Amino acid sequence: MNTPITQDKLAMELTRRYIVGDESVDSLMPSARVLAEEYGVSRLFLREVLAGLQRQGLIETVPGRGVYVRKPHMLDTAKNVHTTLRQSAATGHNLIEARANLEQETARLAALRATDEDIDQLEVALLAFESASELLARAEADIAFHALLAKATQNPVLQVMFGSITTLTFEIMLRSLADPETVAKGAPLHHTIFKAVKNKNPELAMKAMSQHLHLAEDMYASDLSIPLSEVAARIVKEVLGESRTVHEVLEQALKKYSMDILR
Repeated sequence: MNTPITQDKLAMELTRRYIVGDESVDSLMPSARVLAEEYGVSRLFLREVLAGLQRQGLIETVPGRGVYVRKPHMLDTAKNVHTTLRQSAATGHNLIEARANLEQETARLAALRATDEDIDQLEVALLAFESASELLARAEADIAFHALLAKATQNPVLQVMFGSITTLTFEIMLRSLADPETVAKGAPLHHTIFKAVKNKNPELAMKAMSQHLHLAEDMYASDLSIPLSEVAARIVKEVLGESRTVHEVLEQALKKYSMDILR
């Protein structure tokens, strides 16, 4: 006699086949009727399993259309980390230290592993940054450039790690880009990083990224030691007002690029 499948085992099986695997058709899972019959469970049992997967952000149920697989996205962990750090006493200096350790290695690996498609996308972001006439548009291109570098490492762990601090990074980018002197010194380093990645020069990419990130230590003055929550709240209010949230802007900024985590 076969042992009835548990909800946990069914969730693992569906994840293996449709989320990690490639058995979905155009990202659409089979209907609830088909899955319930295949696994010998009730519709209610299956709905509870699917509800659990949806809470984890792995699938999305669209009424009248079906259940779609949702690939892990770089911003998935950002909201929780953002809330936690905004409630802490973390400062701009703390974020710079964290970004330096992470993004220097990201730049180095991107220079070793970036594909032609990665380089093309980086160039699009770089050109968008240069042609932007408004601060917010420039910030969107800036965060896309750094996110694409993480993607170019071909390392999903590094993508998740960068994704977890993307919101905080974006807020601090707004602080930098609102200062013409900081932009004048920092923007040219984007070109250096891009050329180093394109020319497969990991040492130069790593060095240029270090200079780029540590520039804030010379430019932020008192903002460097103030809690990120205070600096970010001030900058976001000045730039975004009450019209949009940081998360909305980030999702829009990265929508132009494929920022799903690699399998």
